[in-house]
Amino acid sequence: MTAHPISDLDPDDPVEILRILPGVYHSQFLAEYEAAVDGARRPEEFRRLHDLLRLWRLRAIAYSDPGYDARMDSAREGRAADFAPAEQIIPGWPRR
Repeated sequence: MTAHPISDLDPDDPVEILRILPGVYHSQFLAEYEAAVDGARRPEEFRRLHDLLRLWRLRAIAYSDPGYDARMDSAREGRAADFAPAEQIIPGWPRR
């Protein structure tokens, strides 16, 4: 048995999100984060903070991808040839 170092990296950490998130989105993230932190003081709103961090982590990954802008342009312009049907990419898609 070998020992593996334990990573303290939390991908939903706001600092980690800001590290990968392109700068143009920082103010939007910080405004939404601040509102969610304020709301999280109430127990029934705590989950909202967790969900917001998860959403922004996924956004940061997408927004920082070099092909993101080109894919968004394709979607806006309706260039269907640039896309693959969901059933080709997502296993079990028709049953979801």
